[in-house]
Amino acid sequence: MADNACAIVDVVEFEVQDYVTRDLLFSVDYATSVGLNTDADKLDIRGGPGMPIRITAHHTRNANFTSELPLVDINALGVKLGKKVVTAAATAPKSEKLIVDENNTVTLKEKPLSKTLKVYVLEANGRDPKNELKVGAPATKEDEYLITDKVITVNTAVTEGTLIKVLYDYTTSAGAQLARLTANDFPKYCRITGTGYRLDESGNNAPVSFIVYRCSPDADFEIIFKGGEATNITFNGTMSPALVGTDNTYFDIIYLPVETAEESGGS
Repeated sequence: MADNACAIVDVVEFEVQDYVTRDLLFSVDYATSVGLNTDADKLDIRGGPGMPIRITAHHTRNANFTSELPLVDINALGVKLGKKVVTAAATAPKSEKLIVDENNTVTLKEKPLSKTLKVYVLEANGRDPKNELKVGAPATKEDEYLITDKVITVNTAVTEGTLIKVLYDYTTSAGAQLARLTANDFPKYCRITGTGYRLDESGNNAPVSFIVYRCSPDADFEIIFKGGEATNITFNGTMSPALVGTDNTYFDIIYLPVETAEESGGS
């Protein structure tokens, strides 16, 4: 038997389900941190000489869930944004730098969508735009280009070896995953579970699990792409009580016996 006094480490098997259907919304192998916190309003009743506190009562309990996830599951973004991730063909942006060949052409990697293509001749430094080319008749106009499928033809004044920069949108293959923020979609209630490990002074290592029965994820959203650092996301929310038996319950913390860890391969 594990000691009651222990250290709790790690959070694995972090699962988020739909509150009503129990459908799995997303799963993360491990979380950097998970927090279950609660507070309540306090009512102090005073009376008598010096007005000491005679009675203290508590009411209006609040419960909050916090977590930080080091592995970004795109479905977690969908839950936070309140709109399920769609797997299908999607519109995506593309930026390319291309070298004009001996035929005064460059070939794009993708086929641009209508009215999205922008074409720039670059300065000798290969970065700064020198001038923009417009769609038209490059056979007679130096500042115009013609596109056929993925091939852009430029005027002979844009000589072989010149760098061209192109910006455009294209349609991806059907396997793209799209997470979208809209003005009228908000997160829905979910159920959150996870397992950590507790270590005691007797050398036991046993799992400790938690269940958050009903949580409304925060609608606030932030994702940061930063050089040299992995992208973490927070998944926080406000708990509401759910009826478990006869109790209005926010969450359970379950200390599982040592033998459960041994059966599951724990040390």
